[in-house]
Amino acid sequence: MLRIDIQLPRDRFVLGVDESLATDSTWAIMGRSGCGKTSLLRTIAGLERHAKGRLQFNDELWQDSEKGIWVPPEQRGIGYIFQEARLFPHLNVMANLQFALQRAGANVAMPSLSEVVEQLDIVHLLGRTVDKLSGGEQQRVAIARTLLNGPRLLLMDEPLASLDWSAKTSILPCLRTIHQHFGIPVVMVSHAREEVARLADKLMLVEQGQIVSRGECRQLLSGPGSLLTRDDSALAILAVEVGSHDQEYGFTELLFGGQTLWVNQISALPGTHLKVILPAREVSIVVEDIQCTSIQNRVATTIQSIQELDSNNVMLFMAAEGQTLLALVTRRALRLLNLSVGLRVFAHFKGACLDVI
Repeated sequence: MLRIDIQLPRDRFVLGVDESLATDSTWAIMGRSGCGKTSLLRTIAGLERHAKGRLQFNDELWQDSEKGIWVPPEQRGIGYIFQEARLFPHLNVMANLQFALQRAGANVAMPSLSEVVEQLDIVHLLGRTVDKLSGGEQQRVAIARTLLNGPRLLLMDEPLASLDWSAKTSILPCLRTIHQHFGIPVVMVSHAREEVARLADKLMLVEQGQIVSRGECRQLLSGPGSLLTRDDSALAILAVEVGSHDQEYGFTELLFGGQTLWVNQISALPGTHLKVILPAREVSIVVEDIQCTSIQNRVATTIQSIQELDSNNVMLFMAAEGQTLLALVTRRALRLLNLSVGLRVFAHFKGACLDVI
């Protein structure tokens, strides 16, 4: 358990957090720019000396202002991953990793070099100099170096913000396995909902230095009334099971309760339980069960609620197979299709817009 009870004055507000985070989950922190997300992460790391209050990690008391207890950052056993890789430019990749091994110390439990190199897929980079690495490769090496320090808690401050989508997709699977494979608790800050949906189990929303919502990632990203379903970036997270593979046409069948989704072929074995991310803006609504269409993903749903977003758009929350789908539609479409709560409709979307995780 990470127990946080701190106050930290900022320019426009006081960051005040009183929360307990279970370390058997990956936590994400989201909120607008300047709301206090990074300040909270830095306070946990011990980088905000003016923060007051109490901070405890498992049975270790890192800070207690009333008792004058303050554990320096270097003694907390925290790994901190920044937006920039911050590698040593005068060393090659292997030398950067060896530097981390030397700093870790003999009494620190840490994964082996070979294990980290394999998990981060950087074997082919070991002999390269830093200036010969792409941005994504540099960040993978930086993550590997952090893991080799033997951290007991990993903090990530928008680690993919400076990368293009291609680089992000190569790193996301590596980040997703850190908690599961290495058993290291993770607290991350991100603006990107797709990243949070891929990586986090639990989520906290911050506004003006205060925690305004916390809970399961899926519920806060997709649930009716959530702050994160009020614009065109809203998305749904659906639980699916791998069915069959269509080798002839290169598709994979995903079982969605009693219905079927189709995506470009993936390597998972039949019976594997996965999640898919479905952006609300990619979903079209049809009021009849039309079969003659090139769009092969057609899910029967029932409209649960309708949330007004602005003068032009509304968000539909639809129930299907015990899960929730979202669709962003115009107010004009709402009127022309006579959409209402309780109406049975069909959600149409292309397989290419589904992100399988």
